Amino acid sequence: MHFLAISVLLATAFSAVTSNEEAHSLVNEEKVNDTLVRLVYLQILRGRDGRDGVSGRDGVKGERGDKGEKGETGPVGPAGPKCGGVVYTRWGRKSCPTGAELLYEGITGGEANNSPGGGANYVCLHKDPQYLSSHSPAYSGFMYGTEYEWSNGIFTGRDQHNAPCAVCYTSTKSVKLMIPARTSCPSSWTMEYRGYLMAERDAHKRNAVYECVDENVESVDGSGASAQGAMLFFTLSTCEK
Repeated sequence: MHFLAISVLLATAFSAVTSNEEAHSLVNEEKVNDTLVRLVYLQILRGRDGRDGVSGRDGVKGERGDKGEKGETGPVGPAGPKCGGVVYTRWGRKSCPTGAELLYEGITGGEANNSPGGGANYVCLHKDPQYLSSHSPAYSGFMYGTEYEWSNGIFTGRDQHNAPCAVCYTSTKSVKLMIPARTSCPSSWTMEYRGYLMAERDAHKRNAVYECVDENVESVDGSGASAQGAMLFFTLSTCEK
């Protein structure tokens, strides 16, 4: 494109010389053309661009900027899976305290009061039992209903009635503890229920594990007749022995 422009200018300059003014103009045009020719040659003779140089070393680390403003609180995430928690039995009641989940309602069972063998603990029997076998072995232990005994002074109208039970679950707790001889919990602990320390009578053959029976007991519907099975007696403190 540069050569075409120069050729046109040169042709114009040498085809129209008719006067001194035109001759003077021609000289100027020749200078311009000469300059353009020089520029063209310089452009032709110019070398290619060199390669980029090696990057310089990192500069000195700048000062720490000001702390930005606190962002907005994000939305609440979905609830995580249920895990942990505590399972306990509430003896003498059919329901669980507020905040606890009822796993099942049952009937308190145990070995007969006059039996030297069998289980020593009370169990919370499900009201809808299931069986693995109908076979009856020649020898076995037995499971009886459990009655409140000599309780009219405290459990009014419940004497000889069978004790219900409730198996409860609380997901917000991690440890359970029954404290004998106390009606309150340590600080930072939560009371699930309180009651009386009960077990078998001292004169009976069967030794039973102590349990905390709710202070406001209920009874199994339809019970009330003395069956002389498992029993729950109050526990008294003594200094005689």
